[in-house]
Amino acid sequence: MNNMQEGERGTSHTFRPLPWHRSIPTGIYMLHRMVALAAMYDSAESFPQPRCHPETRTKMLDDLRKWALESHPKTSILWLYGPAGAGKSAIMQTLAGQFRDAGRLGGCFFFKRGHPTRGNGRSLFATIAYQLALNIPLLRRPISQVVEDNPSIVALSIETQMQKLVSGPCSQGGNCEPLAIIIDGLDECEGPDVQGQILHVIRNSSSKHSIPLRFMVASRPEAHIRDTFNSPFYSGHYRSVNVEQSFTDVHKYLCNEFSRIHHEHGTMAKIPLPWPTPDVLQNLVNKSSGHFIYASTIIKFIDDRNYRPTQRLAVVQNPESSGSESAFDTLDQLYMTILSSAPRQSQLIPILCIIIHFNVAVGDIDKLFELTEGETQLILRSLHSLLDVPSKGMRISSHHASFIDFLSNPDRSGNFCVNTLDRRISLARTLLQFCAGPYTGIWRLLSRLIRFIVSLPPSDTVTELFPLIESINPDYIFDPKEFQSAGPYFGSIVAWFKNMPSAPAVVIQLWEDYAFIFSLQKMYPHNLSDPSVKHTVLFSPELLQVLLSMKLLGHQLWKLPTKLDLTWTELRTTLCSLRPNIVEGEHVLPIQRPLAACPLAARDLALQLIRKMVKNYDATDGGFNPSACCDAVFRSHRFIDNLEEAYIALQLV
Repeated sequence: MNNMQEGERGTSHTFRPLPWHRSIPTGIYMLHRMVALAAMYDSAESFPQPRCHPETRTKMLDDLRKWALESHPKTSILWLYGPAGAGKSAIMQTLAGQFRDAGRLGGCFFFKRGHPTRGNGRSLFATIAYQLALNIPLLRRPISQVVEDNPSIVALSIETQMQKLVSGPCSQGGNCEPLAIIIDGLDECEGPDVQGQILHVIRNSSSKHSIPLRFMVASRPEAHIRDTFNSPFYSGHYRSVNVEQSFTDVHKYLCNEFSRIHHEHGTMAKIPLPWPTPDVLQNLVNKSSGHFIYASTIIKFIDDRNYRPTQRLAVVQNPESSGSESAFDTLDQLYMTILSSAPRQSQLIPILCIIIHFNVAVGDIDKLFELTEGETQLILRSLHSLLDVPSKGMRISSHHASFIDFLSNPDRSGNFCVNTLDRRISLARTLLQFCAGPYTGIWRLLSRLIRFIVSLPPSDTVTELFPLIESINPDYIFDPKEFQSAGPYFGSIVAWFKNMPSAPAVVIQLWEDYAFIFSLQKMYPHNLSDPSVKHTVLFSPELLQVLLSMKLLGHQLWKLPTKLDLTWTELRTTLCSLRPNIVEGEHVLPIQRPLAACPLAARDLALQLIRKMVKNYDATDGGFNPSACCDAVFRSHRFIDNLEEAYIALQLV
């Protein structure tokens, strides 16, 4: 073989086929030396090739096979797309074997990023032509003649190669059954520009030939590839198939593989079946997100004959255990390759942090990081194989649960880790600065931010957040949606502050006030007859004003500053001045006169407040009379009783 190679290199201008090449035309022999042999189906270099596990993907494989062999399909181009690790290559390899066995395989090209020949898109159509010549005797002589007439054909543009080596011979080769041309991993070809050229060439050549070709292109849903298929140029001229999640198929695969491991490993003889238990198996299926890359990775790790499968499974179940990094080497290499090739990484990493920790919508990320509208979409364009990036009104999600684990583990994701203390504090700082500005109404931002902050451990670095926490715009605190969702967590942030030795008392007091106001909003007098506590109800004009506004006119707490012409600070001061002091078992407020002892004063004050609160009310519309309303309300002292009950309930908070 070495002598033959040396002879070939020495006869670059005069080709002298050896005896075993006599049946092959000279042009095909010349082509053989110039094509990407490693990119072909069943190549020894890429062994073992991925294949679909038996009894999985059966319907999809059947549908794809029927389309490729159909005599008159609506289009001759099919795009099979799905996220990284969805099993696209396994599907295409399985189909290639089925088409070969049926005599319907025209040619294949399995791209591989960074490979010297499999990553070269400029050798694609020469490699396809070479396989057509070998697989279809009818095309052997026409293709050979093209190369003999112009030996430099493989150095020309991909458009010329397609036209001269594929389209031309297929147009004059005579009638033939449909042939499948499989192009897998287009996104791993050397650069977006070449990928786009390949798609344009395929589209231009998709007109009818004497020999019908069915182009099956598989790739990740990268933005530039999707844009090409969605362009007017391709509109109506291709079929798309999404390699969707298949939890059922993953479950079947894992069941079969665990059964095989249990049968083959000698250390498993005393391990009872079923192994693993159904709940453990289902958890692994869920962690796969319905994609085979996770399932095949953990099976390869558990199936190592140098270890006990039970011990390896325990490592997989606990990603933080010693040695867990090696369990996910294949996954980590995939994720790291995609992330490392992404542009604008200084902006990408903070966005990954907020996606993992907060799960906010695309448009909200633009606002939170003060980006131009649509900028987040641009920054994430290269990660569509890992993330589902919908329109701006919807939340970003990961295609793989394991990708979230990867980003959260610094030993696995390195500089891309989103869970280091510095990254978390930086994100908290950005969001707190945002919340100090005008209220924008990002749904449940405050409740999620509070939970995120209290997850931060005590450290000197955390103290820089204290002034920012104090500066949160009260509109975020008292917005009705935020108040209801964040209120239950006010106590947790107070407790978090009290565990910080350097936390300013003024900040603690502020959040204790917020917690008290939240309890006011939730307050309602259910049962006040507990004899173990003695109540002293004291007269409070401020409280009466608030209660009248809330109970009589039905105003929510968040409306009070506008209705009562108060600032949030004034309202907070008023409400929190009413917080009870516990004195010898009694809840007492520091006001001078009991409410029940002076109903006339209460009536006069109530009338005054009602007039103030409805001063802009049109008396002719509905005939509202503040004085008559107040008389009716106070008749039989009913309103006084209600106020007193409400006031007592306040003291129980």
